[in-house]
Amino acid sequence: MMTPTIRDIAYQLRQGKLIALADETGWSLAVDPVNDAAVAQLLSLANRIPAGLQPTVLIQNADQLGLYVLKLPDIAFDLVEFAENPLTVVYDQGKNISLLVWKDGASGEAGSLTAGEVSVRRALNIDIQRLIGSFGRGLLTLPFESLTLPADVESLISERFGTLPGMPKRPRIMRLKANGEVSFSRK
Repeated sequence: MMTPTIRDIAYQLRQGKLIALADETGWSLAVDPVNDAAVAQLLSLANRIPAGLQPTVLIQNADQLGLYVLKLPDIAFDLVEFAENPLTVVYDQGKNISLLVWKDGASGEAGSLTAGEVSVRRALNIDIQRLIGSFGRGLLTLPFESLTLPADVESLISERFGTLPGMPKRPRIMRLKANGEVSFSRK
């Protein structure tokens, strides 16, 4: 079997397929963030990710922040652009992703998103950045932060893409309010 190209993976995402992504944080599942059917399938697996984690939009660069966050304090771009280690930032007002994210997330469970919140992380892996660039928008991901995928998830993925690290780096998780107020969920 041939190794899929970035173009192949971008095509699979456009078709609503679940893709297993390997990057500096370990495995994640990724889908097109505006494809309701794909997002519903992804969210049905959210109970498999570690406690405190939530669906996260993976972006190529800080320029894409404005696509997914309604009100950005000035510091937001610098935080994302200059982070040398994985950094997930939770913003107050998300946009341009399936509304299913907030319908399922408003349950108030630990780590779940409340209505309107969006978690965003800039990919540090060059191949994943290229994939996002080729796809033309960010990817909605479920982060496993592990070198293995849950067994019951294996049969649902269409393709695997990326390179696993020797040891996954757990992203810092911070909240950034529209007024610039910062708090850390995980340092």
